[in-house]
Amino acid sequence: MQHHSIFRTARKALIVPAAVVMATNLSAGTAQAEDSISCIFPFWFGFAPVFVAQEEGYFESEGLEVTTAFDNDRANVLPAMANGSIDCTMRTIGESMSRPRQPDTTGTVIGTIDISIGADGVVASKDVQSVEDLIGKTMAGEVNHPGTTLIQHALSQVGKSIKDVDIQLIATDDSAAVFEDPNVSAVATWEPMMSSIVKNTSREGAHLLLSSADYEGLITDVIIVRTEDLQENPEKYGKFLRGIYRAIDLYNTDPGKFVAISAPAFDVPEDEMMESLAGVKYTSYEESVNYLPSAAGDGQLKDVFESFNDINVVLDLQDAPLDYQPFVDGSVLNGLFDGQTR
Repeated sequence: MQHHSIFRTARKALIVPAAVVMATNLSAGTAQAEDSISCIFPFWFGFAPVFVAQEEGYFESEGLEVTTAFDNDRANVLPAMANGSIDCTMRTIGESMSRPRQPDTTGTVIGTIDISIGADGVVASKDVQSVEDLIGKTMAGEVNHPGTTLIQHALSQVGKSIKDVDIQLIATDDSAAVFEDPNVSAVATWEPMMSSIVKNTSREGAHLLLSSADYEGLITDVIIVRTEDLQENPEKYGKFLRGIYRAIDLYNTDPGKFVAISAPAFDVPEDEMMESLAGVKYTSYEESVNYLPSAAGDGQLKDVFESFNDINVVLDLQDAPLDYQPFVDGSVLNGLFDGQTR
């Protein structure tokens, strides 16, 4: 299961400095596109549409050159975006809001790309049958892990807080081993490790306490671009979004072809990638329109955003609540495919 380990741990562990992105740009070939975007993001299957759009020529047909690199360290990403070395990144909306982001930090959300619908969650011992049962007990996980944020969200709905739980900080890679400790009542983890723990642990009665399927939309990955460049070149980012949503259209009509194209970018077997994508929902263009603000209203992402204002402050990942707009801007999505190939 080596490739599964690479898939899930790389959200945190696979780091490529921003300088690599710059080098990629310099060696991108002799043909010059009309527009270019450099984008770095975590090693996560949810971002596979970018590679499909590249391989299928969707970006090229727009006159757009896109260079990419994997990097999950926001200490690299945010400064690189601030100084103009990169133009784009992608990650969960909750992570994007967390420290070191401040109200004046560059970066504007222009679309959604995927939603976790079961890929993230919490495994619990037999005596923990509800989130309230965790109060006063020990839960192991990373403080900014989706499973941890799910627990805080669930507890807040019953008037409690994760502060009522003893949090043991661990690396998610170690969650299977840590859960063997009878003093640990629950672990925040993700697939395929989540299912593996339930199936293989020595602790009788271990079960899935909750997952992102219980709160669809809360763990949503968004596309974030450099604010200054967006203001100067909105049409360039329209080209980028069209390529991504055309790739998602391909997944929705022919997932086998989509996976065959994108699996090499992650160096994983196609069957393993297909299995892992069972917990992921790519958002179509129409779904992204519904999530972001438009003339019709604030969009579904507003509720998620406000939930994370609460979650992140409680978890001490955010100094204070952030404003939804202008951090989230749906204007590029407006009429995105009008008169365009889809």
